[in-house]
Amino acid sequence: MTNNGGSDLTVTQASVTAAGVAVKGISLPLVIGAGKQSTFDVVFSPKTAGALSGNVSVISDLSSSPSTVSLSGTGMAATALLTSSAPNLNFGNVALGKSSALSVILTNAGNSNVTVSKVSVSNARYSVSGVSAGLILSPGQSATLDATFSPVASGSLPGTVTVTSNATNSPVTISLSGYGAATSQTVSHSVSLTWSPSPSAVAGYDVYRSEVSGGPYTKLDSSIVAADSYTDSTVQAGLTYYYVVTSVNSAGVQSADSAQTSATIPTP
Repeated sequence: MTNNGGSDLTVTQASVTAAGVAVKGISLPLVIGAGKQSTFDVVFSPKTAGALSGNVSVISDLSSSPSTVSLSGTGMAATALLTSSAPNLNFGNVALGKSSALSVILTNAGNSNVTVSKVSVSNARYSVSGVSAGLILSPGQSATLDATFSPVASGSLPGTVTVTSNATNSPVTISLSGYGAATSQTVSHSVSLTWSPSPSAVAGYDVYRSEVSGGPYTKLDSSIVAADSYTDSTVQAGLTYYYVVTSVNSAGVQSADSAQTSATIPTP
C-alpha cells in the first residue's frame, strides 16, 4: 500500500471475500505517512480442490475507499508420489566373497511431503543404505538409495528392495538380480615318470625334457636321481612334453638316451 497524498493515511480494515485466503502481516489501525509504503501478505491455503475467485478490500479514510485487489488461484488436491529412477538393478556376475554396489534415485514427484516408514530387502545377500525409515522428502526432493550385492554361493540370486511410505503409490519396489560366480582356481599338473632300472651298476639317472619331439632336451634334475622314478611338476596346461632318461655310473659317464616318451597336459 502506498500513500501518494500529502497527509497521513489511516487504514482501518482489510478483509477477504475468498475462502481459504487470509490477510497477514498487518496490525490495524495502520497509519501510513505521506509518500510512505506498507506491505501485508495475502496467503492462499485451499481446503478443497477447485478455482479461487474473490478480492481483498482495504478500508481507509480516503474518500475513494475501499481499495480492492482481485484474487485468482486453483486449489489442488494434495498428492504424495514417490518415484524411482530405475525399476530394477542388475549386478551381473560378482565373484564369491566380493561385493558390487549400484544406486537408484528416489524422488518426491507430488506436491506434499513423503515420509518413508520402512525399507526392507528380501535377500540377505543384498544390503541397502542412504534411505531409511523416518526420511522426509519435500516436493521435488530426491534421495539416493545404494544397494550392495555380496554373494557367498554360486548361482543366480534374485532379490527385492521395498520402500514403504505415505505416498499414494506405496510401496515402491526395486527388483534386484545378480549372479554369484565361483572364482577360478589354479589347477596344478605334474607328470610322473618311471622306468626299468639299469641291469648294470649305476650311481643314478638324469631326466631330460623337450617340447619338441626328438629334442633338443633340457636336463630337469639338479643332481642325479637315485630312484627309478621322477615327477615333473613344472608343466603347463595345454602343452605336450617329450622325455628321455640316461643312466650315470660312478665315474659320471652317461648312457645313451632311453626311448622317448611323451605326456600331454590337459587344458582346464
